[in-house]
Amino acid sequence: MCEHINHIGIYIGNFLIPYYGLFAVIGLTVAFCVAYYQVKRYKLNFDNFILLSCIAVFFAIIGSKLLFIIISWNDIDVKELKNMSYLKNILNGGFVFYGGLIGALIGIYICKKVLKIEIKEYLRYCIPVIPTVHAFGRIGCSLVGCCYGCPFESPISVTYTNSIFAPNNIALFPVQRIESISLFLIAIALLIYINKFNGKFAFEYYILAYAVVRFILEYFRYDEYRGVLNGLSTSQYISIFLVICVIVKIIIFKDK
Repeated sequence: MCEHINHIGIYIGNFLIPYYGLFAVIGLTVAFCVAYYQVKRYKLNFDNFILLSCIAVFFAIIGSKLLFIIISWNDIDVKELKNMSYLKNILNGGFVFYGGLIGALIGIYICKKVLKIEIKEYLRYCIPVIPTVHAFGRIGCSLVGCCYGCPFESPISVTYTNSIFAPNNIALFPVQRIESISLFLIAIALLIYINKFNGKFAFEYYILAYAVVRFILEYFRYDEYRGVLNGLSTSQYISIFLVICVIVKIIIFKDK
């Protein structure tokens, strides 16, 4: 029997705590603990890590919003952009993870060039932080209904009855939950690989693993604003590109 979901958050009196914001905070807290452990274990500079994180998050927000606007441009009424209410809705809603990842990497690269921070060790030892935060974020997505799955009748399906994002009263594939579980497994596998082995390709393996997972799960997505060309979504094209780049990089590195 499929699960029915009809809440967008937790009420404390008349105060609403949105699920997405709640799990984002939980995810950041858990990720901070993971990062703190890794930074201390490998004797990295914690101040540099905080600086890298803040700049990466800032560019991630910009990148995720820009990619959302790009892939949904055909659905945006340019004439209405002068309407503050319409513009506010566009700015408040809609983020694309890959845009955020690209933005974060740009921010980290700027730290390397401008602030002269050696980023290689931080990417190597602290990369599990990203799938950890992302996994909790997908739990929030599942509860509020964004990034929803395709119609799917099964015992594991979810049905939203009062969602402002997902179609209501239709059994859907729990794509957000599957992605969340996958991300937790990736984070755990990376921690084992880094701390039990040398973790030399930890960053590359994270990109590779998530790109494969995302490519597959895109077939089970049903939400709008994803961009589709020749049967593949924008995220699937980015996944293919990332997989090729990572494989080429690993081959070249090993040859050297």
